Amino acid sequence: MNVLRKIRWTMGVTCPRCGSKVIIGYGNLGLCRKYRCKDCCHVFNDKSGTIFYRSRVSLRVWFFIAFMLQYKVSILELSNTLNMYYQPVFRIVKVLRSSIYTSQINDRLKGIVEMDETYVTAGLKGKRGLSILEERRSRSGEGEHTKGINHQS
Repeated sequence: MNVLRKIRWTMGVTCPRCGSKVIIGYGNLGLCRKYRCKDCCHVFNDKSGTIFYRSRVSLRVWFFIAFMLQYKVSILELSNTLNMYYQPVFRIVKVLRSSIYTSQINDRLKGIVEMDETYVTAGLKGKRGLSILEERRSRSGEGEHTKGINHQS
């Protein structure tokens, strides 16, 4: 937790809601330190506003999984190594990958972004047999009724 605290609050603790620097300590929550903003009375901790917020899994496990992702270790192998169920490890990997992806996109899309010749389709207009309404009609029974009439004649 000290590592996260040092990385996150390098310029001093600030309120994530209002940005104020008038902060007082408000106790401890396990290894996580709690703070209270004197301006807006918002109570927060070291993990508030991060991907680790409201996670019961320790930060040591999060950092280990993030470290092992660079070596392309499978989720099943990580769950066996950490002696955890597959589903929590899958969620952690999913959150880590999405946060890495969004941070890379945000870094690339700074400044002026140009696009050339984009073609956007207008849907399935004019293509017979692919209409959503035609599929619904055949499922509702109208298609079966007409088939029955055709078989009788």
